Amino acid sequence: MVYAVIAKLVAKGAITELRTEPPTYIPVPVKELVLNRKRQTEETLTFLEKELQVIEKPVEVNVIKHIEGRAKIIHAMQKLMQASKEEIWLSAWEEELGELRSSAEEQVKKGTTMYSLLFIDEETSSFGNAFFHRQYTASVEKNRMSQRLTITIQDNQEVLIAGFIDGQIPQAIQTTEPMLVLLAKEYIRHDMMMKVVTEKWGNDKFNSLLQDNDLLTYIVQNVKR
Repeated sequence: MVYAVIAKLVAKGAITELRTEPPTYIPVPVKELVLNRKRQTEETLTFLEKELQVIEKPVEVNVIKHIEGRAKIIHAMQKLMQASKEEIWLSAWEEELGELRSSAEEQVKKGTTMYSLLFIDEETSSFGNAFFHRQYTASVEKNRMSQRLTITIQDNQEVLIAGFIDGQIPQAIQTTEPMLVLLAKEYIRHDMMMKVVTEKWGNDKFNSLLQDNDLLTYIVQNVKR
């Protein structure tokens, strides 16, 4: 055991072996020992710093903020619209449009591009490039989701997704998470395209697709037959 301890002390530079017979050992002076240990520690830390910087990646944290209450949600939507510099994507219902109209008109006047999917019978020019869900298709959407799903996207950078349910306190999330921003935008785009197709075909022809197809009926209307 003594020889094992001596070997460790030699390896750590704490003692020096004298080539005598039998071998003898003397301690390294304290000042020299401390300086050696400092140098070794600094060399190790310098090496680690260089190597870790090569593999280090910045951590991106996209917080999902929860919002509760109609007034707070509407205010957050207005702020997102007002902060937009390039484009706004909006999917909203008649019940909320009055409170969003002035922010939309202000941004359109500034030249911000706006794409809107509006659940309202009467057409309006206040919300830029707008597509309209009339009462029939709006009722299908509302029945399927059991709420007025509302979305606001700012410059492809931030999204607010809200659910307004009659008789309940509305809830929303707001985030800069890229995948949620993309998902919300694709939802609006898909709904716009479906609206165009439905208007082109007419409601009767579109409904005929569902009559004999239980799968499509469930997908479109959330009704199992």
